[in-house]
Amino acid sequence: MATETRLFVHVFVWIFAFCATSCKKNERREEAVKIVSEWTGEEIVFNENLPCFVSGLEVFPGLCEDYFNKEFKILLYVDSTGCSSCRLKLFEWKQLIEEADSLFGDKMGFLFVLQPKNFQEVIYISIRAEFDYPILIDTKGAINRLNRFPKNELYQCFLLDGDNKVLSVGNPTINLKIWELYKSYIEGKHVTEPKIITTINAEKTTHDYGAIRKGSSNYADFEITNTGNNPLVISRISVACGCTRATWDKQPIAPGQATTIRVEMAPDETGPFSKTVTVYCNVHESPVRLTVKGLTSEIKTYRNKKNVNFQFIINRIERAVM
Repeated sequence: MATETRLFVHVFVWIFAFCATSCKKNERREEAVKIVSEWTGEEIVFNENLPCFVSGLEVFPGLCEDYFNKEFKILLYVDSTGCSSCRLKLFEWKQLIEEADSLFGDKMGFLFVLQPKNFQEVIYISIRAEFDYPILIDTKGAINRLNRFPKNELYQCFLLDGDNKVLSVGNPTINLKIWELYKSYIEGKHVTEPKIITTINAEKTTHDYGAIRKGSSNYADFEITNTGNNPLVISRISVACGCTRATWDKQPIAPGQATTIRVEMAPDETGPFSKTVTVYCNVHESPVRLTVKGLTSEIKTYRNKKNVNFQFIINRIERAVM
């Protein structure tokens, strides 16, 4: 059994390096091999009494403690560097959690530990994403001092067993193949079954919103047709940042049928933008990338002599007809 485990770890290291770097840069491949080799089998140490928040509200610590006692856990650590909403990817995590719940039930849990630059920003992001999973706030970086996580954010995510020992390393919201590896560990399988492949045709892959207002909600529909002989399954859609959301039909799409991916853009900054929406599905060219772009300007409010807010009225009318 030990020999089999060591062999699987070796294969995992090779596959992870291949998937993470596409074999284009040796130094990145070597970094992946080194980190996975060093961390596999290591025990993650958790500090006690970290504040626990759900949907922006602090909750009883026992609610979060339940997730430490799962047979398998995914730990995501996000430090204070970079864009918090881009690194958190709460929309993608919601999809993974939904899938994990359907596959593994109480067997698996998720631990989100954040060391935010701006605590209020994290609260806002979680509320806007309607993310009702517990988030542990570590403002002083205590858990990082205990464990000395890799500095590269790609490797600040771990699959842990019931004893908090590392089984795998890598962020499944960045690379879907990592999620497949995680599932194979939890299911007790060493080899995943090959996918049933189909083909698709996209009516368009780019949508230009034109000039839009900061904070407004804007929608783009991408129609995808299954042109192959097998059902089309969209397993996950990754968006570029917290200002972008995507919705789609989770059911398999029969051959010859079409489905619509709706992308909502609510820009929180002014200026030109171009955002990528990454669609993971069972086609050879997966992931398929869609693009939304446009130009954002500040909302201007105009008032007449009677102090009537015309912009407010326009906003009400727009919401009523959507």
